[in-house]
Amino acid sequence: MNKEEMQELVGDFIVETTEIIDTLDQDLVELEHRKNDLDLLNKIFRGAHTMKGSSSFLGFDKMSTVTHHAEEILNKLRKGEMGVSTTIMDYLLEFVDVVKKVLNDIKMGSDSADITAVVRKLKLANEGKIDMGGDKESSDAPTSAPQSGGDGGDVKKASKTMEQTIRVDVTRLDTLMNLVGELVLGRNRISQLSQALEKKFENEYLVEQLLETTSQIGLITTELQLAVMKTRMIPVGKTFNKFPRMVRDISRENGKEIELIISGEETELDKSVIEEIGDPLIHMIRNSVDHGVEMPDIREQLGKPRKGNVWLSAYHEGNHIVIEIRDDGKGLDAEMLKRKAIEKKVISAEEAAGLDKNACYALIFRPGFSTAATITNVSGRGVGMDVVKTNIEKLNGIINIESEINVGTRFQLKLPLTLAIIQALFVESAGENFAIPLVSVIETVRVNVKEVHSFEGREVLKLRDSVLSLLRLDEVFELESPHHDELYVVVVGLAEKRLGFIVDKLVGQEEIVIKSLGEYLGGKAGIAGATIMGDGRVRLIIDVAGVMDLAQNMPRRMRTRKKKESGSKKSDKNTVKIAYVDDSATDRKIMKRLLESTGWIEVKEIVSAKDVAAILASDEYPLLITDIMMPDMDGYELARLLRNKGLELPIIAVSSRSETADRKKVSASGINAFITKPVNLQVMLEKIDELLSQKAD
Repeated sequence: MNKEEMQELVGDFIVETTEIIDTLDQDLVELEHRKNDLDLLNKIFRGAHTMKGSSSFLGFDKMSTVTHHAEEILNKLRKGEMGVSTTIMDYLLEFVDVVKKVLNDIKMGSDSADITAVVRKLKLANEGKIDMGGDKESSDAPTSAPQSGGDGGDVKKASKTMEQTIRVDVTRLDTLMNLVGELVLGRNRISQLSQALEKKFENEYLVEQLLETTSQIGLITTELQLAVMKTRMIPVGKTFNKFPRMVRDISRENGKEIELIISGEETELDKSVIEEIGDPLIHMIRNSVDHGVEMPDIREQLGKPRKGNVWLSAYHEGNHIVIEIRDDGKGLDAEMLKRKAIEKKVISAEEAAGLDKNACYALIFRPGFSTAATITNVSGRGVGMDVVKTNIEKLNGIINIESEINVGTRFQLKLPLTLAIIQALFVESAGENFAIPLVSVIETVRVNVKEVHSFEGREVLKLRDSVLSLLRLDEVFELESPHHDELYVVVVGLAEKRLGFIVDKLVGQEEIVIKSLGEYLGGKAGIAGATIMGDGRVRLIIDVAGVMDLAQNMPRRMRTRKKKESGSKKSDKNTVKIAYVDDSATDRKIMKRLLESTGWIEVKEIVSAKDVAAILASDEYPLLITDIMMPDMDGYELARLLRNKGLELPIIAVSSRSETADRKKVSASGINAFITKPVNLQVMLEKIDELLSQKAD
């Protein structure tokens, strides 16, 4: 046998053995609950027997040795000569772990796995020299006659299956998918041209033939696209199968009784998506086992069964796949989550006050957040759920959380079936069309501008029972757009976050192919790529995650929506004139440069507090910023003087001293807000926007 043939055999062996090991992990855990299931025992035995034979033929002595001893135990179990016990199951699961290490050595060409300990345990178990720990039920013989593994019928069936399958390199499938993407673009172009010709040459025979052919090409292209997508599809069960073992181990370690119930494992998902969801699911299931399900004694006190349940399911919903992780544990306590978040300085007390129930649930995804009382191998280090958020964001997925105290918690992941060809919602903003991935769109709402309010420097909309933060796409991409009384809000979700995009129009829904912008144009924040339309025009695709990040860092600007605001003398409709009084020339220069760097604020410097009243009398400046410590008149005295003169403009005080402690003094003087020097620009801009918006309302 030449070298190439040998390499091919080893490659096939690695693929086959990996599949067997993944199945063994799940089947052995299942065997603990179905101790007398002869079919299951035979299936496990055949898997071990196959591994032993293949590894022996290829000269992988470590694997053949350890598998031989495990096979002997499995043979006795299926013949009823030995009972399934917890100790035996521990040894067999340890055998699977060691085999994984040996297989990794084979892949890497190394020799690090130590099989000595597990071989010794398996030998002792074979000789009956350990406490089996089995009860009467576990020692009973199988209920039907044993069948030998690897008989003629099995071989014939396996051979037939092998003839119908072929292994293909993933890069070839990727290339094929890209070509189908190009074909989809061509189909869209031909379809649009055909429709244009139909309008121009109605009832022409050749045009009718073209339309018929175009329709046929469209149908075949759709079928081809689905066929290629299916070649990349993998049953999600390949990922699910590793979790029963994990739940068993964590439950035993923590002294809990938990059963993992899996459904929908035959649901198929694109390989690229499957690869990204493994880690998130690990952390979410660990979270349910460690934080969700209570200890057996506590469950009994609550009137629940001692054994808790965690459900893992998958199903299709339109062009998406939904994965649910549900438990019947203690549920999420919104108020407790708030307290923990404040205690760990994840959020401030002020921020916590404005959080609704769903926003409190979302705190578990913050980096560094944990509710664990003690650090264990499973949890308590403040890592894990933030990994879930990061990976789901990369896939443009959505996370929904439902919870009820002492009833349980449900996590719902909504993911795209594939990442190459997607459904998109086209919207218009400032005359430009943008594509928003439909998987991220929750709903669309038509609203009047009067329904949009300002809260802490942000535009918000009250949508049913919650407050939704809004963002104008024209502002994100610095486009000039006239503001209409009627607006459309596209509500998008990413992981646990929700945001409303304000747009001018909803154009429609279409299937698109994502194209990279390349190195020269790529990397633009908020843009995921581009697509080519049927008319040949290029449209940008919104990166929902990128836009959400931009929203957090954008300075809040005051919008001149009402007549009361527009009456002031402004050089530009988006420019706000602000008066700033400070006896320090350096501080005045710093503040002026800081605020005017925004491009929409113009600062009037005032040297002395005595000059302020005369300057503000012109009503040209809708807001005043004042220093506190000034020689002739301090900021408090100035604010009282202005209020006594009947001036109602907002006043922001700034000081490098610790004046914030005396809140009564600040409030009594008529000052609306207090900011400590050195001034944080973002904090200042948000406060300016908030106060001016309140004045306008």
